[in-house]
Amino acid sequence: MKEGAHEFTYNGSTIEVWPGVFDPNKTSELLIEAVIKHDLSGKSVCDMGCGSGIVGLMVAKAANPSSLSASDISDVAIENARHNAALLGIKAEYKQGSLFEPWVGRKFDVILCDISALAEPIARLSPWYPPEIHCGAGPDGAEWTTRMLAASSGYLNRDGRVFFATASLSDENRILDVAKSSFTSVECVIKRSWPFREEFWNKIMENETARKLIEKGIVKVLKKGSRWLWDSSIYVGSVKT
Repeated sequence: MKEGAHEFTYNGSTIEVWPGVFDPNKTSELLIEAVIKHDLSGKSVCDMGCGSGIVGLMVAKAANPSSLSASDISDVAIENARHNAALLGIKAEYKQGSLFEPWVGRKFDVILCDISALAEPIARLSPWYPPEIHCGAGPDGAEWTTRMLAASSGYLNRDGRVFFATASLSDENRILDVAKSSFTSVECVIKRSWPFREEFWNKIMENETARKLIEKGIVKVLKKGSRWLWDSSIYVGSVKT
């Protein structure tokens, strides 16, 4: 195992997460859970913002796509994902680049999107984005996801679909407005609430910028009993041509 790496296991399959690569979180797992309910036999899949490769690789194991392609802005993440594909014996194509830059001229049946989608001030306080992990999702967390959604129709085959994750720790309304203008239909297929870790929540409350995002309703949280919670949602956008 690479020095400083740790293992991550999902549904009995174990991968390595290298230093400097995004650590899969509950939203990543929820995206996998949503996608593998669909039979993707004969479908070409692109995993956008693949990180360690966990989402695409688990989908490849469970949903039987005809091919898996994946990209990430981080060259370290791409090497990590290639390593994990080899560990699991899964054939996949990996390219480094931002959003659709690596895929100019290509089209896919299914795009999986787990790119950074947390408001930057929240992300930097979270356990998922230490300084060496790229976020860049903007002050409202919607920058990368909205750009991906707006461009995605040009990279989808006929009747293509995009599975994308949102979190209430970003401006979900802005993301969904772009999704609805980009696709024929947009459906929420799964939503789940998670309690904040106490340390994470305290950091948010102590940070004026992060706290104001909540006060303005850009970031949404829910109190249940004595605990504060945030939501993850998985949507599928469909293009009918």
